[in-house]
Amino acid sequence: MIENKRLINIFLFSFLLFVCLSCNSNGYDRETFKVKKVIDGDTIILDNSSKSHLRYLGIDTPEKSTYHSPSEPYAKEATEYNRKLVEGRKIEVELDEEKYDQYGRLLGYVFVDGEFINKKIIEKGLAHLLIIEPNTRYKDILENAENRAIKNRSGIWSNPDSYEYSKKNKKFTIKPLNAKRYIDQRIVARGKITSTDENKKVVILDMENELYIVIFRDDIQNFVKLGINPRSYYTGSPVEVIGRVKMYRGNPQIVVDHPISIRKLN
Repeated sequence: MIENKRLINIFLFSFLLFVCLSCNSNGYDRETFKVKKVIDGDTIILDNSSKSHLRYLGIDTPEKSTYHSPSEPYAKEATEYNRKLVEGRKIEVELDEEKYDQYGRLLGYVFVDGEFINKKIIEKGLAHLLIIEPNTRYKDILENAENRAIKNRSGIWSNPDSYEYSKKNKKFTIKPLNAKRYIDQRIVARGKITSTDENKKVVILDMENELYIVIFRDDIQNFVKLGINPRSYYTGSPVEVIGRVKMYRGNPQIVVDHPISIRKLN
């Protein structure tokens, strides 16, 4: 009888240990997948029956070049680092409040052998913080990781004058007066910032009265962290801006959220 109780206790302990190992310390469920392919710095394809696309939560890496879209500095580095961390490997995916984005991609936090991949990428300076409510579970952890990257002047937090822009972007370059022809397309616009304006929500850089460059208040901090006041820094200077053209109240505009998307030209 005593021996049977001992065996039962061993079984229960082993079962509880297995259960604990299948979830994280906060008790949130995780599901295991194998990574089929890395798309860019924050997007992968899972090797499941539907070949699901997974977008990392809490971070935003520079846009990668495609045959119809220009790239941003450190996009290649972010993609290669993500590939090194996860491609072909088994990962654990933890979801937050929202399971999918507007494009149907799964949204999640990724872990490999206990390492928090979202955190490693942002800590490397290859992404900036992007917290969209209600997905705020790891906001503090990711914010601290970003602060370390800023302190170390890593990647996108290095001197903006050192950013390297792809020569392939030349084929996407347009004049601001032609911006209306490229609605919903990612382009590179070159022109002079002739005036600026701001309100409680945005700072607006006016490119030759033809194209507005918009920086939302929540993103101004990304410029301030690099010692840039957008209005004083860009006004009167020729610049190059990378982004998607949208129409707002009859005017074309490009929204930027980090200095990697806009630079002064000599």
